[in-house]
Amino acid sequence: MYSTSTWERLWTLGGHSESITGIAFSPNGSQLASGSMDHSVRLWDVKSGSCRHVLCGHDKAITDVAYSPQGDRIATSSQDSTVKIWEMETGECHHTLIGHTGEIFRVIYSPNNHQIASSAEDCTVRLWNVETGMCSHILIGHEYRVELVEYSPQGDYIASASTWGWNVRLWEVSSGNCRHVFESSFAAPRHIAYSPKGDKVGYASGDGAVRLWDISTGACTFTLTGHNSGVSRVVYSPQGDLIVSASYDKTVRLWDTETGTCRQILTGHSKVISSVVFSPKGDQVASSSHDMTVRLWDVEVEKLQHLSDGHPSWVNKVMSLPNGDQAVSCSSDMTARIWDVENGECLHTLRGHTAGIQSIVYSPQGDQIATGSWDHTLRLWNVKTGACSHVSTFDNYVALVRYSPQGDLLASVCFGDDMIRVMDVKSEECCRTLEGHTQGITNISFSPNGDQIASCGFDKTVRLWDVEAGVCSHILIGHDEWIVTVVYSPQGDHAASASGEGAVRVWDTVTGDCRYTLTGHSGLVYHTTYSPNGHLIATAGGDSTVRLWDIEGGSCSHILIGHTSGVECAVFSPHGDLIASSGDDNAVRIWAVKSGQCRATIRDLSDRVTTIDWIQSSNVRLFIGCQDGSVWMWELVEGDGDLYQTRLCWCTMKSTTALSVKDANIQGVQGLSQANKQLLKQRGALGEPVDRLREASKHMVAMVSVVSKLKLLSDKVIADSSTLANHPIDQSEQ
Repeated sequence: MYSTSTWERLWTLGGHSESITGIAFSPNGSQLASGSMDHSVRLWDVKSGSCRHVLCGHDKAITDVAYSPQGDRIATSSQDSTVKIWEMETGECHHTLIGHTGEIFRVIYSPNNHQIASSAEDCTVRLWNVETGMCSHILIGHEYRVELVEYSPQGDYIASASTWGWNVRLWEVSSGNCRHVFESSFAAPRHIAYSPKGDKVGYASGDGAVRLWDISTGACTFTLTGHNSGVSRVVYSPQGDLIVSASYDKTVRLWDTETGTCRQILTGHSKVISSVVFSPKGDQVASSSHDMTVRLWDVEVEKLQHLSDGHPSWVNKVMSLPNGDQAVSCSSDMTARIWDVENGECLHTLRGHTAGIQSIVYSPQGDQIATGSWDHTLRLWNVKTGACSHVSTFDNYVALVRYSPQGDLLASVCFGDDMIRVMDVKSEECCRTLEGHTQGITNISFSPNGDQIASCGFDKTVRLWDVEAGVCSHILIGHDEWIVTVVYSPQGDHAASASGEGAVRVWDTVTGDCRYTLTGHSGLVYHTTYSPNGHLIATAGGDSTVRLWDIEGGSCSHILIGHTSGVECAVFSPHGDLIASSGDDNAVRIWAVKSGQCRATIRDLSDRVTTIDWIQSSNVRLFIGCQDGSVWMWELVEGDGDLYQTRLCWCTMKSTTALSVKDANIQGVQGLSQANKQLLKQRGALGEPVDRLREASKHMVAMVSVVSKLKLLSDKVIADSSTLANHPIDQSEQ
């Protein structure tokens, strides 16, 4: 049990000898039941944390537990194909329900206490009379085993689903007839839950998202994204204002049902979380895990805070706008944000998508942004106002969006599609459809003059399209595996494509001939880019290296070694003398193009780096997005010799170890740079004595250097008076 003010743990309930598979609160919230693979059910006193009863009788692992609405009985299901009903006071078995011919996955009481529903491996749902123990209906229609079943709050309907299927079925309890089938093209379900009013169904799926469906229309109203792995359980709070989800990523998330935003992430379990429930009053959440513990969390809703000033979940892309004063990011939290490069202020939050944003691009003029989302829509946004000016809807999620160099055309590709749609930006109408690939398209690129589009896909081909005529001018064949990316040279006379077999091919865009095949990577090549002058190609690979290739001779000039895991991105600086790379090792490395030496490493990041970009018109600033939703602005400062020092300008991450200087008065403090002052203002400075600043500074991660009035601080806290967060490079790594 945890307090939301301190998040200190109050109870950890241990006693099972194997993994816990199911938990449930009693209706009055005084007890908690847990079922385990050790064939037993344990009943716990919530207040004291003590075990009151151990229920034994099943021959195999317990799969689910459910209290009756009155709390006088508990039903349990098992891999032994039976459901058992137990008396709470005595712990004796009242009924054993026999009929299923396979493992039973789910058991649940009807709201009126007269019925129990169970779902099983035999592809059926069975309805049982509680008093007689007899089966009243067998619900047949699923093609695969049924793991999920849930009564509506009124008890007149049952929703059921299979984790092997792609739909949810709605059954009428009185007749046993199927009334609706909700089809999904996203991912198979892992758990379903009704809202308290019975008007919505929450759907936890294997792709890490929670989707909310309207019962009357069958439409998906919200897609809640943020988990880094499949979601195992989703539950509404009794009030219906919150949803709690448990994931294989070992976290529990609380979501606001009105806005679809993540309100809190609960961490602590060391293994996969198998179940999660709200207490009857909605003031507690219990989670169970394969780490053989149950954790109780105190949920004071009014104290829940948004995770950070930035995105609460995975940042998919960051880009610098052409003016260099602003940058943009998009996220799985369904928003895109426009940032002031200097101070980190969020100028606009672009809201409207109902699912995560996969792709984002700005117009060459910098006045418009296009976004593609999992909600099957493409949206156009005004950069100055943040308003949405256009919405296009498709049959699948929009994976790619690209502006032409003139900004008059916008090309887009949907997931799994073998066609490119080209929109006239002025009329906002589709003017061309480029069809020819025989399998899904993975990437597209406009030529520098805008008269050609290159596309690549799972059919192992690169295709060059005449934009004006709308026809394919060349089909480039040579790769042995699916092609990840294709990009034009700055001059447009050739294009480079990279594939799954680790090879990069350079093609003549006029003749369609292959000029060079660049081999050397031992695995998948994730990213390919040209230097600004077009003389070099940089490739980032799953073999943890970045390679620089001379475009004239097709030879490898440098192998950049330093990352400890796969490198997914490599970006040339605007001047072309530096290249930044990022991967799965939570680090960004900056390399000198001429020598191939690492000149700086940024390690002080909160999570895996998902995207990076240089700020336009600047050779020293990097914009970074991370998997936890944070965005960072770093600056390179000339250090000793050829090395750079890295300085944090600003970031959106909130952390208990980050600088907190609320109400501190920094007026008159000597030794603070403009960047120092800006960070302190973001953290609540100005208002009370500097002593508050002194105390807060003990908890800094990126330490602010203060010379005069803070000189009593420990030598551990840095004494460089001109930097916000100076991190000298470890020369032993170079």
